[in-house]
Amino acid sequence: MADTTKKHLYWWFILIIFLLGIVTFANIIDHTEKEQTVKEDISALPFYKKMAKEELKEKMVESHKTPEVIAAALIMRDFGITPQEKEDAVISSRFESGVVEAIALEQNFKSAESLKLSILNRTVDFMKAMNALDDVSQATLIVQAPLTDRYGNVENGDVMVVLMSKETLNKINFENFNPENLSFVADSYWEHPALSLP
Repeated sequence: MADTTKKHLYWWFILIIFLLGIVTFANIIDHTEKEQTVKEDISALPFYKKMAKEELKEKMVESHKTPEVIAAALIMRDFGITPQEKEDAVISSRFESGVVEAIALEQNFKSAESLKLSILNRTVDFMKAMNALDDVSQATLIVQAPLTDRYGNVENGDVMVVLMSKETLNKINFENFNPENLSFVADSYWEHPALSLP
């Protein structure tokens, strides 16, 4: 009887080792599949899309699209987070007699200070792109954002207007330009008083 008990324990031991081996092997295969899935998903992250959009911006300038199309594409790239917000960000974009005028809507911001810095940086990028277009003699970017009045009513209104002539744009070294100097070098600059509050 002792031999029979030892044989049963021996077979149970072998069976448990065998099952542990199968489970371990299955986990290794499953882990490998998950790593491949994660690697594929990383390529869809916004960082990679942003790089592609930067390349798209350069190609758009080279492909001789009209300035208002390029202005709209820049606004969609720089303003908004979700696809719907990006689409809503382009209120208007016009080009006539060498003058580009675009109106953008910024909906996502945490404070007036962060909104101002964000708009300044995006305006410099916009003006840099407009300067690269030979057809453009003047560029205007008007940025709107939700404004709340004293009664709590919210309405989109102009928060910054920047107008720059080609002559002024040609003077700017965009590689070293500080966006906070935009108000000093622009031909016309206006900001809503809410952006000036400390």
